[in-house]
This record gives sequence, structure tokens and C-alpha cells, in this order.
Amino acid sequence: MQLNCLCFILPTELDEIELRGRNPRKWRLWRVYRAVLPSDGTVVAVKCVAERGEQFEKTFAAELVAVAHLRHRNLVRLRGWCVHEDQLLLVYDYMPNRSLDRILFRRPEKPLAPPLNWENRRKIVNGLAAALFYLHEQLETQIIHRGVKTSNVMLDSHYNARLGDFGLARWLEHELEYQIRTPSMQNHQFRSAETTKIGGTIGYLPPESFQKHGVATAKSDVFSFGVVVMEVVSGRRAVDLTYTDDQIILLDWIRRLSDEGRLSQARDARLQDGSYTLSDMENFIHISLLCTLHNPQSRPNMKWVVEALSGNICGRLPGLPSFKSHPLYINLSSPSNTSSSMPTTTRSTATRSTTTTAMSNSSNFATANGETIYATAENRISNTSSSIHSFYRQKNLPMIVETPREISYKEIVSATNNFSDSQRVAELDFGTAYRGFLENQNHILVKRLGMKTCPALRARFSHELQNLGRLRHRSLVQLRGWCTKQGEMLVVYDYLANRLLSHVLYHHNHKNPCSVLQWRHRYNIIKSLALAIRYLHDEWEEQVIHRNITSSAIILDPDLNPRLSSFALAEFLTRNEHGHHVVVDKESSVHGIFGYMSPEYMESGEATTMADIYSFGVVVLEVVSGQMAVDFRRPEVLLVKRVHEFEMWKRPFEELADWRLNGEYNHKELVRLINLGVTCTRSNPGLRPSMRQIVRILDGHDRCFMEEGRKKERREEWRVRNASALSLARGIQALGIQ
Repeated sequence: MQLNCLCFILPTELDEIELRGRNPRKWRLWRVYRAVLPSDGTVVAVKCVAERGEQFEKTFAAELVAVAHLRHRNLVRLRGWCVHEDQLLLVYDYMPNRSLDRILFRRPEKPLAPPLNWENRRKIVNGLAAALFYLHEQLETQIIHRGVKTSNVMLDSHYNARLGDFGLARWLEHELEYQIRTPSMQNHQFRSAETTKIGGTIGYLPPESFQKHGVATAKSDVFSFGVVVMEVVSGRRAVDLTYTDDQIILLDWIRRLSDEGRLSQARDARLQDGSYTLSDMENFIHISLLCTLHNPQSRPNMKWVVEALSGNICGRLPGLPSFKSHPLYINLSSPSNTSSSMPTTTRSTATRSTTTTAMSNSSNFATANGETIYATAENRISNTSSSIHSFYRQKNLPMIVETPREISYKEIVSATNNFSDSQRVAELDFGTAYRGFLENQNHILVKRLGMKTCPALRARFSHELQNLGRLRHRSLVQLRGWCTKQGEMLVVYDYLANRLLSHVLYHHNHKNPCSVLQWRHRYNIIKSLALAIRYLHDEWEEQVIHRNITSSAIILDPDLNPRLSSFALAEFLTRNEHGHHVVVDKESSVHGIFGYMSPEYMESGEATTMADIYSFGVVVLEVVSGQMAVDFRRPEVLLVKRVHEFEMWKRPFEELADWRLNGEYNHKELVRLINLGVTCTRSNPGLRPSMRQIVRILDGHDRCFMEEGRKKERREEWRVRNASALSLARGIQALGIQ
């Protein structure tokens, strides 16, 4: 398999890495070294293949493909890779605290080492859950890790979890089909890629993996995650032969404790009394048991798990079934008959009714039959459309590893027919967008920036390029490349559609009623946009403040799924050694679109996440009402001002709904979105919710947010805080500009 053309760490540089002995750790067929990059002195971890051959190259390619573009604060970051002579190497960020198993379990060489404290254990479990949620549901291509275990959970200097080792990862092609069962819920259909039937470690492998036609699904990762949580809480390994026969398998032992009402006995005895609450620990074990239920469809998805671990599930956790009817994970009482000791589909059928009854007690318990459908062996879905991932057959890497590159000016001129008017799509921030096809037939959108001689704009352009390629989320526009030749400033994206959200909202074909954006699409757009902004604020490896969230910055694909673009004004904040965000190049000047900028940002020029939330709130109000954020044709120019007056006079919310919907909307969702838009656009940033709270609101948790969000602002206070915007609007009105 030829990988040399994909290297972005030069072999010469990698040869000069200083390998620090320290008994390299053997990792399957790999060795991992602590190393120092000579270019900047950065300490990294270099993962080296021990042997050559087709199978090793496949494993190398699998990990490379899986992590090349992934960017999340709880994933080990791939810095680069190299194929040089007989060496296959992957270069990762170095994790000072190494792996979770080394810290969690006692080592002979460090018998008196203090145990991991409970707060760090909580942080590790939450971080691992967030990483799996990102892999399963926040990418265009779903990734099933298939190797979730304590030895693959790396820890940075502050004990933040970083999931690594994607050598067994499997991809599912992610089709966004509009088969929506309810207006607020979008189904994501996954198609299976070619993969090995069984891969993983005994103790973490789910029971269905042992079946003859077992195929890994996202619920396989959920099972493995549940076992890791049990290990973290108990301080014991998933399989430990030093215990008596009835306690060797951790899962079976904790299930028995659950049946006997003795879950508290599963806690790690090394933890000091008072360093944790018993209820907190029992909740973690309870969630882990839900994750490891025998029937995969009865296990929660990772989205639910993230909320449950954070305590954001309203009401009690779903009840647990009696595990006496569950088959043992491995039956150690009949060593001579190993085939009968493995879990079977026949025995799992007997427990299905019990499990289903337990789950039905809580409507908040989401499984794969809800928002996400996972391909299983019974689906018999064709692999035809997933050939892009079948590197096993084609002996080369799929196109998923293509990284943003410099595209020649000649290629772009050819693709856009020399920037002809016929190829023009729209006028965007600071420039014009054109569509076209590169020579390899990739459909692209070329953003041609104006003011080419402006130093500030050039700096922004450079900043955008350096950071955009590192963002990876299904609701963000993906950067394909750039060009700075011939004095041009050109950014190239994958082409989605020639429709901006603003165009779809405000430019209707009155002869065609179908051109009106339907309610279910509007709700999905808001929900997907919220997930993208949460990724920028909280889940990326650093933090991004967009500063330009508007309806014209949102591109809709052919299925009307949104992609946030226009990062020219974005501020990328780095984390210091304590995990706090630090502004590197702080600007005091105000950049943005009038009508979307928060009052405090217009006054100070200091961008914060609350400024983005204000802009998001304005977009929410636009989507609901079908009215523009700023409209000088109206007596009251600003939409937020009109809505503020509307709320103050307590008029019915239905009057705010876009009249073109003809009343065809979900009333409960309408009220939810208007309340959300009003709360996000409070002039006092302290009264606005966080993006995490907003996502929960959009998932239907109205009760959990309204206590904070219902705080009203006095009319005079609102006018004082918005004085600058109101004054500017009056000035423009006086000029008669529409």
C-alpha cells in the first residue's frame, strides 16, 4: 500500500526525532516512544509499526483514516504521519499521564501510589462519553471505535480523557435523508462499510460480537464504555483472574450486586470517605449497567449518556431489569463447553420483554430507535455506496484523508470559467462566491475576497486558513483549499447548494407554495446550528467565537441541512495549562453585521461566547417569524426591538409565526423557539443561556431552562443597554435608506 504521497511530516524531519528510550511500551504490534520534534521542541508520542505486511498496513491505514480529520478536545490529536522506507509511523500529542489503566490499577512498581481521586474519575468518564458522542453522531461519517477500554483512554497533564488507538475503527457512511417522524427529530441513516466481524478485547466486547453474524454498531461502543465506567468506579479490571471465580468478570459481579441491592459495595475501597457522594457513585454504576444491557437496542445512545452523566436528565434514571434472567458474559462453570458459555441470541430473546418494560418507565431514555438508526446484520444494507471506505479491497486510502491544500490559480480559473457571472452564486462577507468543478470533478464553492491590498483583511484570510482546516463537524462548511496567487485571496469549500438560509427565508416564489421553508426544516436548522456552535464553544480542542452568526452565513444543502460558514471574523482562543481560554490577539474594534451584534459587543469590541449566543438568538427569531434582523422598510427597524415590545405587551406568540406557514407548525415547538430567541437576545449577557443549555432546550427540556430564562428586563434597562444600536438605526432611517 503506497502511503508516501499522503505524508505531511517529512521523512527527514521524522528521522531527526530524538527517541528517548524508557523501555518503549508494546501496543499490540506497535511500539510507542516519547520523542521531541527538532523543529520546535514539542514533546510528542510516536507510534511505530513493529513489522511490515499487508495486515499491518491495513491497521496503520485504518487508524490514519479514522483520525486524520477528527478534532475534539477529548480525542488524542494526530499531529502527522509518515511512511519512510520500512517504517510506518503516527505522531500524536504526548500525554504526560499516559493511559487510564496505568493510573487506575495498581502497578507492582508503584504499590503505594495514591489512587485516582473521584473528581478526576468523574472528569475522565464525562470526557470519554463526549468523545464517543462526537464520533457517533456529530460527523458526516459515523465512526465506531471498537476499541474502547482503559488502556486506550489517554490522560493529559490535568487528567482530561483523550480517546486514542483507532486501529479497529469502522466507518458508516452517513446519509442525511429527510425521513422525519416528528417535526423536531431527524433520523440519520447509516450504511455499513466493509469490516472484520470481530475485533476487540474480551471483557469489553459486547455479547453480540460472539454471534456468528455479529456486526459492530455504535451500541457496541456503548457496551464497552459501560464496562470502562465500571472499572473507573470499582478500581478493578474488566477481567481479573486474581479474584475468585464468581468475581473474575467485573460485569457479572456488578450485575449480581444490583440484583441484591448492594451496588454501593462496587465502589473502589481505596477512595477516602467524604471524597465522593454515594448517590453520585451509584448513579454512575446505574448508567454503566444500562449501557451494558444484553439487548443492544435497549442500551442508550451516547447523546443520552452525556446528558445523564451531567445530571441533565429530568426525573429519575430508567429502572434496571433483574439480571438473573440475563445470560452470563462468560460462563466459567463449564470450561469444557466453551461454545455454550458464550451469549446467544436465543437466551437474549427471553430477556427482551423484561428490559423493554424497565425502559418504558422513562420517556427520556433514548435508544437507537429514536434519533439514530444503526445498521445491523439484519438490515442487509448494500455496500455499493460505501466504496470510498473500502480500502481493504482497493489497496489504497479512501478520499476521507484528503487534507485542505493549496489549489493552483489556473485550476480555479478553469473551474469558475474565469469568474464568469454565470458561475456567480452569491455576495458573501467581504467578497463574491462562485461555483465550479475542479479537474477531479469535485464540486466546489470559491470565495473570492475583495479589498486584496488591505493588510487587516490579509491577516484575517491567513487566520481563517490556518484554523478552518482543523474544524470538523457535520454542520460546519468544510474547507477544501485556498489560493494566494496572482494577487488573489481565494478560499475553496465543498459546494453544497446555491441557497443561503436568508435567501430561502426571504425570497419566495409566490406561485409555488412549496418554496416556503416548512416548519420541520426550520426546527432542524436551528437544532443543527446549535450543535455546531456548541462544538465551537465547548467541544473543539480549543475554543472558537464565530462573531458572524447570521442567516446569510448559513448554507443549506439539497436536503436543507445547515452548514455554518463565514469564519473570516472568527476568534480562535487557545487553552492555557489550566484549561482556561486565552485570547492571543485581542482586538478592541467591532466587526460584525448590524442587527446581529450584542449590545455589550458593540460597546466594548470584546467578543465572548455570549455575543455568539445573542447572534444565534436573532437567527432563531428570523427563522420563526420570517422577518429580517434589520428591515428599514418597517417603522421599527430591529427585529429584536419588535419582539421585545411584543413580549412586554404580552401578545400571543402565535402572532409572531411566519404568516407563510399558514398555521402549519408545532405549537409547543413554536413557543419553545420564541422563548429561546427572546432569552438569547437579552441585553444583559448574564441572563442568556449557554450553548449546552440551548441544546437541551431544543431537545425538549423546557422545564430545565425556563427558571433562568424567564427573568424579564425592565423596558428602561433594555433601552439603556441598546442605546448605540437604536441610535444607529435612527440615523440610517433619517437618511431614507431602505
